[in-house]
Formats: sequence, structure tokens, C-alpha cells
Amino acid sequence: MNNTSLVILIAGNSKRFGGKVKKQFIKVDNKPIFIHTLINMLKFNFDNIILVSAEEEMNNIKKYIEKESLIKEKIKKNMHFVKGGNERVYSVYNAMLFLNDNRNDIKTDYVFIHDGVRPLVSKNEIKSLCEMVFKYDAAILASKVVDTIKKSDENNNIIKTIDRTYLYRAATPQGFKFDNYMTAIDKYMNDKNSDLATDDAEIYSKYFGNVKILECSANNIKITSKEDLNTFIKMK
Repeated sequence: MNNTSLVILIAGNSKRFGGKVKKQFIKVDNKPIFIHTLINMLKFNFDNIILVSAEEEMNNIKKYIEKESLIKEKIKKNMHFVKGGNERVYSVYNAMLFLNDNRNDIKTDYVFIHDGVRPLVSKNEIKSLCEMVFKYDAAILASKVVDTIKKSDENNNIIKTIDRTYLYRAATPQGFKFDNYMTAIDKYMNDKNSDLATDDAEIYSKYFGNVKILECSANNIKITSKEDLNTFIKMK
């Protein structure tokens, strides 16, 4: 039996979104976006849920969860809270350390990492990703690039058209065999020459091994702008 832990990242600062309310807490149908994401991810029965957030926001997050009977019934005993970091990768690392330090109580063979503001991933995509991760140890959801991609110089002059045949837009969840990713992210954190990683597959592929891509729908959007929010409202 494979023990699975889902890490949901809700510690972002919403720098690109703007406004007084962080995007993960913007309410749609009287529920913050992270609650929509959490409810959606419960379509697959992960054994443990790790919520990573800013420390000062944990109490409010718990209050929102208490209002949702579906969440309480399914995972209240298996839900844990971890303090986030200043950047995404540090939030993930804190969650990985928490799971590693508590392995006697929280069994984790595979870890799945998901953005708290990505509420539209489908049940079939989650299920298929889990199957791929169990088979290959590392896989992510990603959508095919369908636009024509141009590369420019510093003066915004087009210098090249990029072949899009093998181009994908990385999405989440991203899943890994836990021990493998723990090894990879430890190496990353100790590499003084590493650039700031923006997703987990980048770390795994650089410091451990291959990562498979499972093509997903372009509807699996991350809400980073007002336009994304409007898209979510129309599609939910």
C-alpha cells in the first residue's frame, strides 16, 4: 500500500495579483479560493494533508476549514499545518522537513505538491498522475503550449520562433517518491550556486533523476491575475 501526503501551498504573498486581500483568501461563493482548491483535491483520497501558510494566517485558515463539513469529515484527523517560507521553495522544504521528522506518525511513501490557488484540476487528472508517480517515481501535470512562441532581444525585436512541439506549461500537482525528493531538495538547499527554483520538478530533475509529464487540460489554471479569477468564476 502506498501512503500519500498532499502538500497544499497557501503562503504566497500575491505580489503579481495586487489588492488588499491575498488571492488565496479572495471569496468566490462565500468560500476563499484555497477552500475551493482543498475541496477539489479531496476527490482523491490522500492519506495526509499538509497545509503550508504564513504563521499569522493559520488561525483564520482553521476557522474557514471548520465551516466546511466535507473537509472536517474527510481529513480533520490527518490534517497538519506548517509555517511557510519567504519563497515557494522554502515553503515546500518546510513541509518536507515536517514529514521527514514525523515519519513514525505520518507515513509518507509519495508526496504530491499543489498550489493553493489552482482549484480546477480534475479528478481524472489527479488519479492518472498518482498512477504515473507510483510507476515512475516522479511526474507532473502540464499542458501543451499551443501558441506560437517568439524569443526577443533586449529591445523587443524578434530574433527566433521557438519550436513548440515539446513545450509544456508546468502545472500542479507534482508528485514524487518521498525519499527521492527529500534527497533532491536537501541537495538543492545546500547548493550555494543554485538559482531560485520555481517548481519542484526543476529541483528533482537537477538533483535526482527524470520527471515524467502527464498532459493535463489548459483549464488547470493558477490564479495569478484578475483575468484568471474571472476565468475560475466562469468555469467552476
